[in-house]
Amino acid sequence: MKPSKLHLSSTFVQLCEFALRKAADPELVLQAADALGQSGDAAGAQAIRDLVSTLPRSEKGRPASNRIVHLSGDELTRNSRIPVDRETSAPLASIVVSKSLPIEGPILPSRLAASIDSWIAEWRRAEELIKVGIEPARSCVLFGEPGTGKTQLALWLSGQLGLPVILARLDGLMSSFLGTTSRNIGNLFDFANRHRALLVLDEFDAIAKLRDDPNEVGEIKRVVNTLLQKLDERAERGLTIGITNHPQLLDPAVWRRFELQVELPKPELNARIEIIERYAEPLKFGCSQAKLLAVLLEGASGAEIQDVVKSLKKSWILDGPKLSFAERLQTVLGIHAARVPADASGILNLPLRELAREFVGRYAFTSAELGEVFGVNRTTISRWVT
Repeated sequence: MKPSKLHLSSTFVQLCEFALRKAADPELVLQAADALGQSGDAAGAQAIRDLVSTLPRSEKGRPASNRIVHLSGDELTRNSRIPVDRETSAPLASIVVSKSLPIEGPILPSRLAASIDSWIAEWRRAEELIKVGIEPARSCVLFGEPGTGKTQLALWLSGQLGLPVILARLDGLMSSFLGTTSRNIGNLFDFANRHRALLVLDEFDAIAKLRDDPNEVGEIKRVVNTLLQKLDERAERGLTIGITNHPQLLDPAVWRRFELQVELPKPELNARIEIIERYAEPLKFGCSQAKLLAVLLEGASGAEIQDVVKSLKKSWILDGPKLSFAERLQTVLGIHAARVPADASGILNLPLRELAREFVGRYAFTSAELGEVFGVNRTTISRWVT
């Protein structure tokens, strides 16, 4: 008996599921979904896409080996000739090839992560969008406080899109020579437009300042005008991400050149715990230990949390297992005082028994949780805090 189309579709979905379990490249599986959709089986195609969407982030985060973004231009390699500043001979950008891009992006709030994934999906299904007269977004500005993962996100996104990166710090394009800054911007964009790559403009506010700032001379206004012109030209040729810590300095006309505007916030409690657990590897912090550290680091950025975790890992190697987690915290956080809120910093030098009482009173930790933190049993903790 000839198998039905429904049976064939179900079998194909099962084969894709098996391939993913065997660590197949998710991008190849997504291409199979596209092919199935083009054959008229929309339900089967969506079932395969759903399989990929449920992968752990570390699996989805592997750099794609196949093209997702189909752009014209020369292939960008480490040997591509980067333009330089004529006055200083300094390169105007650096090249980050696919193998050097991060496998994991920053830990983001779930809604923001979904928004980022939707942009990637636009390019994965670009043909479907183009058929109905819609182009995937080609530009995005990432803004937020330092250390929130903006550059990491831009580089990770490039890997997801299958593109190498032209990374330019715009403060490095500035020159004291009249006209040189505008020429540098023009040369950078001309280079980017000749290659198939994602252009990442870091320290974007260095040039994209308010043109009506009374403290700026006419030259900076001409520079901004050059930047606007080049952004308009690139909108038809490639992908661009701008990064800034100071969104209030950006010219309103610059904002309008970016289709997407994404703010990266400082991590909330659950995100801080996830960051701690990620960067603690291969060490394993107990649940209560990670929770306490996350509470003490309220208001810290992801990069700051990573610095603290790095110091804790050093302590485990240098001081050995003799210290309890609480004692280790007292030692490590003493050299990261700026990362810890003043009220928390004020109690860390207390004797262990008094410190346990503070953790119960301030942060509502249970005896069982504090037992893990202080390396003693619940009975001892109960005796300390009563």
